[in-house]
Amino acid sequence: MTSELMVYIAIGAGSVAAVAVIAVLTRLAWRRQVRRYVVTLIGGQEDVRTALSTVHKASGRLAEANDGELIAFALGSGSDERRTFADIAERMDITAEELQTMALPKGLWPVANTLADAAVLLGQQAGRVSSGVGLEVLDALGEIDLVGVVSLLEASDAMLSDLRERYRVADDIIYGGGLYI
Repeated sequence: MTSELMVYIAIGAGSVAAVAVIAVLTRLAWRRQVRRYVVTLIGGQEDVRTALSTVHKASGRLAEANDGELIAFALGSGSDERRTFADIAERMDITAEELQTMALPKGLWPVANTLADAAVLLGQQAGRVSSGVGLEVLDALGEIDLVGVVSLLEASDAMLSDLRERYRVADDIIYGGGLYI
C-alpha cells in the first residue's frame, strides 16, 4: 500500500509542478504580448505626433505666405500644402481606425481611445482644410486648434509612461537603438 501511496504522491507532485510551470510560462507570454501592444501604441502616438508637427509646420509656412500664395492655396487643390493636409487627414483616419479596432487588453483601452481621439481630431481639422473650396479653406485653416490634440497627446504620454515602466519597454527597443535622422 505504501508503494501505491508513493506513486499517487509522485503523480500529484508532478501535476502541481506542471501546473505551476504552465502558469509561470503563461504569465510570461502574456507580459510579452502586452509589451508588443504597448510598442504598437507608442508607434501610434508617434504617428499622431509627427502629423501634428507637419500640420504645425504647414500652417506656419502658410502664415508667412503672401496673398498670391494664399489665393493659390485656397483655390487650387494641387498645392503642396493642400496635398499635405489631405495626406494627414487620410493617415489620421487610418490611424484612428486601427486604434479603435485593435484587440487590446482592457488595461490598454484608455490609452488607445485617447490616441484615437487625437487622431480623429487632427484628421478632421486637416480634412476641412484639404476639402474646402475658396474662402472655406482659409476659414478652416484659421480655425485649426491644435491645443486639443496636444492635450490628448500629453494625456496619452502620461499613460504610456506608466505602461513603459510597468512592462519595461524602453525607447531603444522601439527604434532599434539606432540613430534616426
